[in-house]
Amino acid sequence: MESLSSSSRFYSKLALFNSEQGLLKAPSSTLGAAALALHYANVIVLIENLASSSHMIDLETRDDLYRMLPTTVKAALKTRLKACARSQAPFVYDASLAAEWNLALSQILEWLSPLAHNMKRWQSKQDFERAQEVSSTDVLLFQTLHFADQAKTEAAIIELLVGLNYICRFNGEQDEKASSEFLGCRSSSLFEPKRDHHADYMAQD
Repeated sequence: MESLSSSSRFYSKLALFNSEQGLLKAPSSTLGAAALALHYANVIVLIENLASSSHMIDLETRDDLYRMLPTTVKAALKTRLKACARSQAPFVYDASLAAEWNLALSQILEWLSPLAHNMKRWQSKQDFERAQEVSSTDVLLFQTLHFADQAKTEAAIIELLVGLNYICRFNGEQDEKASSEFLGCRSSSLFEPKRDHHADYMAQD
């Protein structure tokens, strides 16, 4: 797996916007053209909330997040998690790597989260204030996910999910060491539940 510092630098320098195609027409490669901007904004905001309280992720919330992911993202996530599993000892989680993932998540969310929140605010404004000046809307749109490149945004989301999965597993391992009784996913990963759980996310399409 590539170093987290290199990954963070890569994502922090992504050119998400393409302003050469006109102000209102989103290029075909963008979330706006795919009508996914608001949906991905909701996914990113949920990931942000989970990352801020990774010890308290319950199974229902985990299910909700997984169901929100498109099939292509689920498949790519499955591939990444399998690759990560092969590169580390089974059920051994390192505190320093967990700290690196925490930093990586913070760095990605630092630039991605504002775009997601702006997207939700823009949509709310559209819902409640139908009559807006075009110039005002254009400026706000460029601060959202509307013109974000779909492939690059999905790559960033997958990186967030892989990191959150590792942190959740690490926290669960620490809880197991501290106590023989724990709840929900405190003893499991975000997307790699133990065999006794009915929901096997890794096998879902």
